[in-house]
Amino acid sequence: MVLMRIGSYFVISALVLAVLLSGCTEKVEDKGSVVTKGATNNSVESGATPTEGNINIGVLQSLTGDLGAYGGPMSDGMKLAAKQINENGGLLGKKLVLLVEDDQTNNVAAADAANKLVKVDRVPAVIGDTGSGQSMSIIDISTGNGVLQISSSNTGTEFTTYNDSDLYFRTAPSDTLQGGAMANLAKERGYKTVSTIVINNPYGVGFEEVFVKAFEANGGKVLEKIRYDPSQSIFDSEVQKIAASKPEFVMMVSYPETGSLILRTAYEKGALTGTTWLLSEGLKSDNLAELAGKNATGGYIVAGLQGLAPDENAGGKAYDAFRSLYKAEYGKEPGIYCTNSYDALAVVALAIEQAKTATGRSIADNLRSVANPPGVEVSDLKEALNLVREGKDINYQGTSGNITFDENGDVSGSYTVWIIAQNGSIVQGEKVAA
Repeated sequence: MVLMRIGSYFVISALVLAVLLSGCTEKVEDKGSVVTKGATNNSVESGATPTEGNINIGVLQSLTGDLGAYGGPMSDGMKLAAKQINENGGLLGKKLVLLVEDDQTNNVAAADAANKLVKVDRVPAVIGDTGSGQSMSIIDISTGNGVLQISSSNTGTEFTTYNDSDLYFRTAPSDTLQGGAMANLAKERGYKTVSTIVINNPYGVGFEEVFVKAFEANGGKVLEKIRYDPSQSIFDSEVQKIAASKPEFVMMVSYPETGSLILRTAYEKGALTGTTWLLSEGLKSDNLAELAGKNATGGYIVAGLQGLAPDENAGGKAYDAFRSLYKAEYGKEPGIYCTNSYDALAVVALAIEQAKTATGRSIADNLRSVANPPGVEVSDLKEALNLVREGKDINYQGTSGNITFDENGDVSGSYTVWIIAQNGSIVQGEKVAA
């Protein structure tokens, strides 16, 4: 799916906040500012553009395409953090400006946007990308040019050991943990056979490899392994192979647009009923049920399906505070990885304030200092900024849970089951050991 590229500059201040929604596709220029037409609130400070008078941070997210349901809400999480930062004096006495680009869930568009942010806008840091495939397509552009890249949702396994000069970090846990947790869930439920269908990119392949190894170590047997091209729109043969293998359950790693097509095809061929399907967090979207469709009686065909995802409540009281702020700002519940996105900008801002300069290397060199122990444990972003300005050592406690970067820039994680209710909404289930 190829859409018109959107390049939008969003200025976050104490008085104004541009809310970018995933469905927006047209830009409007006004006195040097660029806003996205159709957003909930598209007002920005007049004349504000990327200049040396601001501290500009790049945001590269999937606002359209297969991951479009996630990129908008995640960007909102970052804007919420930016608003709080600017209400508390900005960074190094300057205004923080987010330069938001859409990768269209497309590797070529992602590379184009990254080149713009890095080589034209000359940002010191890029928060992104949404998906592992797009993150891999830009990592050499960012880190190879001395720019910090920090993703709040990329979980691909191969990034852990990638040669990134310690300029790649993430606030979402690797699928090395999630794939193992999925295998543990299958073991808890007594499943002995499985067939897998995964998107053929770093996310799907890495998840599959970890899951298969762990599932087989638990005594399970893998009957069929299918990797599909994300550009596909017809999945009859893949679903037929799954059905013919007659597994006790199907483990699926996918994104909403293509994943809903697979599930719809499975329903039409009778492979969705009578066989358990366990889904990855890439499908935990509020619109998945609507995308997959309804049956003849008006019920959602995916109602009752379950999946696995990072625990949204891992941040405890910090999450509760974030959730209240997010709902007050946007009038809706935060989605998956919204907290991780807030935290990604938070730690970048804290690192800039501590380093007293904004370069890719200085941010990277200070991330562990502000996020890892020892130091004063603090979850309120404004308080954390003030402590850093006072010269205090801090240990930022994320809204998404414990943000402690290891030597590879990875963080730990915990997981819960999620369930699609009869009305199509998503509800939280039990916790699962990683």
